[in-house]
Amino acid sequence: MAKRMAVFFCLFLVLAGMLLLRIAEMASFESAENAAVLQSKRTLELSESRAGIFDRKGESLVNKNRERRILVFPDILDISVLNEFFDRDSLAEVFSKKEPSVLDIGGKIVEGEGIFNFFFPERYSEKQLAVHVVGYMNGGKGVFGIEKSFDSFLSENGSKVSVSYYTDGKGKLLSGEEISLSEEKTFEKTGVLLTLDSEIQKIAEKALSEGTEKGAAVVMNVQNGEILASASVPEFEPGNIADYLDSENSPFINRAFSAYTVGSTWKLVVAAAALESGISPEKTFECTGSIEVDERVYKCHWESGHGEIDMEKALEISCNPYFINLALEIGGEKILETAKNLGFGTPSDFGENFSSAGGNLPSASELSAKTVLASFAFGQGKLMATPVQLTCLVSAVANGGKAVTPKLVLGIFDKNGNFESTPDYAENPVMSEKTANILRKMMINVVENGSGKNAKPKNGGAGGKTASAQTGQFDSEGNEIIHAWFVGFYPAENPKFAVAVFAEGMDSGGDFAAPIFKKICDGINLLNYN
Repeated sequence: MAKRMAVFFCLFLVLAGMLLLRIAEMASFESAENAAVLQSKRTLELSESRAGIFDRKGESLVNKNRERRILVFPDILDISVLNEFFDRDSLAEVFSKKEPSVLDIGGKIVEGEGIFNFFFPERYSEKQLAVHVVGYMNGGKGVFGIEKSFDSFLSENGSKVSVSYYTDGKGKLLSGEEISLSEEKTFEKTGVLLTLDSEIQKIAEKALSEGTEKGAAVVMNVQNGEILASASVPEFEPGNIADYLDSENSPFINRAFSAYTVGSTWKLVVAAAALESGISPEKTFECTGSIEVDERVYKCHWESGHGEIDMEKALEISCNPYFINLALEIGGEKILETAKNLGFGTPSDFGENFSSAGGNLPSASELSAKTVLASFAFGQGKLMATPVQLTCLVSAVANGGKAVTPKLVLGIFDKNGNFESTPDYAENPVMSEKTANILRKMMINVVENGSGKNAKPKNGGAGGKTASAQTGQFDSEGNEIIHAWFVGFYPAENPKFAVAVFAEGMDSGGDFAAPIFKKICDGINLLNYN
């Protein structure tokens, strides 16, 4: 009996052990299954936008077009709700994928199980404002303009929209599990804050594009050098870069930041240097139609000559012989010093890997040659400068003699709303207030009575200087290419704005650049800008 009991006891132990092993096995399987469920969580990124680029008033220049899209889960979707938007073949393609799909249904809202509505931002507008400043991307990375200069910041401080859901081992949506749509939001003004004013930028772009096929316009605050508008034509669409790669007009060149021959606008620098050297604005010179320097003859545009004229009259009619004679009297070093103090010959930095050209100035040793100095006196020879540099020149005249440092970026807002401003620059007096006042009066006379009549605004008056700059380059018909310029300030009394207009290959500053200046000033006047 005892032996039989022992057998039953052993059998019981075996069965109990097997049962415990099975329970452990099942528990292990359930744990593994749960782990598999946890590991099957998927996250799909629906939209990722870089941080913004804003004008000085906080108006967004990018990410403006937010288009409504829908995300559909074919496994749980009632297909009939999409019949009005898609034909049978299109729906069949969506459902054949057995994966969540993003659909564009023209911005409409659709409700139903397995449908999620969200916004997808387009980075650029169809006609992107300030495109040469904003720049563009390639493969999600900034390669031009502000997009390039602040690439890391814009990328790291953007926002995302994503969806999370669970699937089984075959990738099928698990029923009963939550589908969550989430948006990683940032401070609404996160991004780069520019000095540009969108309204003035629109005015400048419109006036420029109506006046020339190739050129630039810059509008600057005369007191602090802040660039309120920077326009360049031709433009390009940053979302369709490939369409412009073979364009003959080089749309990717930011002409506002590029250097060109500047012609008679340079006479303002020569006049400033002369006045600062103690030469009276009443100094006269007999223009006979030409002037000879070291056996080289420099002709006046008025072949018969202007007769005896003073500095104000010479600037009004843009007499080359007068300013050649003036430059020879004061010497090249004084003009060069004045030019450098005004910022000529030095690039303007607006951010990492983003600057305007420095242009080109002849050296002091080169200017010791009288013929080189003679050409320098009326803006020819090796001299080159940018529209930005010329607005700085005008600003110094308009604000009473203080050089300004051009500024394009006010600062950045990070994703938490913290603002980091860019540095301000101390004032740098480059001419006396007396000299600035004399030049301002002369420039007003150019608009009222001289070569700049076509620049006169409807209200407020203005001061300025025309130029028709020779380039030494020739077109296919053998004609020399001449650039048209007009630089000036607005309004005439207590000026607030310096404006430079460059019309590439347009021959006459008075005929082509001056009217563009007028349109810009008339547009600003309507804004009642403070």
